[in-house]
Amino acid sequence: MKKRVIAALLAGVMCIGMAGCGNAENSSADDTEEAGGEAAEGEYVIKLCTEQTDGDPIDDGCDKWAELVSEATDGAVTIEVYPSSQLGDKADLIEMAMMGQNVCTIADGSYLMDYVPDFGVTMGPYLFDNWNAMYKITASDWWTEQSDALTGQGLQIISTNWVYGERELMTKKEITALNDLNGLKIRVPNNDISIEMFNMLGSAATPMALSDVYTSLSQGVVDGVENPLTTLYNNDFQEVCKYVTMTNHQMTFSNFIVGADYWSTIPEKYQKAIIECGEQAAEYNNELYAAQSEEMIAGLEEAGCTIAYLDANIQEEFKNACLELYKNYEADGTWTEGLYDRIQDIINE
Repeated sequence: MKKRVIAALLAGVMCIGMAGCGNAENSSADDTEEAGGEAAEGEYVIKLCTEQTDGDPIDDGCDKWAELVSEATDGAVTIEVYPSSQLGDKADLIEMAMMGQNVCTIADGSYLMDYVPDFGVTMGPYLFDNWNAMYKITASDWWTEQSDALTGQGLQIISTNWVYGERELMTKKEITALNDLNGLKIRVPNNDISIEMFNMLGSAATPMALSDVYTSLSQGVVDGVENPLTTLYNNDFQEVCKYVTMTNHQMTFSNFIVGADYWSTIPEKYQKAIIECGEQAAEYNNELYAAQSEEMIAGLEEAGCTIAYLDANIQEEFKNACLELYKNYEADGTWTEGLYDRIQDIINE
């Protein structure tokens, strides 16, 4: 796969919009007071860590974000990118951020719901079927309400709309019908929505860090894994897992979060630059994802994988098997009553 070539080509496209980040003024003497995570000489360092491997669209997007921020702030703000969970897993990073450390990590709604429960709906199964619907959600008053509530809990979203992708299923045995999943141990992210969804589908949901999946597949600890094709391929799971089922059970997008306390130590002009450059980096990631996704099927087939496309009736069975999740979360008070309908109204506006 020519990931780096694609990245280089798209980098040229991004350069056109780079001026949009603006050049923030050099920080004044008043901006150099000591704060958690602030480096010497008034520079601010954000340690950005994700689970993605080097060369994944999100990892390349993070590198682009770092470049844009460095230029926009004349080097006053540095984003250090750490792929492959080099600084710890997501839960640890979020805890570190809430304690005021200068770390940033990627989180979708299923993780953010631990702090603002209604965020979780954005990771629900079969919630929407095109990316324009996602943009409507993140531009809505509802999203602003949830983001403000998250800030009150100590976490600040500094970039959103990062396409993570349509999530598919990769297994050691062929899946052509819903009951083929019965009893299979499927690795899922360590969040309640993913666990409940795959249990509803009949499998034994098995949460673990993405970095542990290859070994677990090799040793038979799990029978399969779900994720976007780019993540499946870039982690080399095709070496130990040969069946891919195009379930499209979630269309997922991610946000980057930092601790609200640490964020408040960064001057407003730099905050603005970080956010604006994050928007451009998200667009870059999304373009990379689209370009790579078109090549993933061929790459997986070349690696010996069998790709299965579910017919409409079977796809509907998958969907119906887990839609009860929304009612359950509303009925037990985890989510606001009528939340699913409110999101659908936003999408259909």
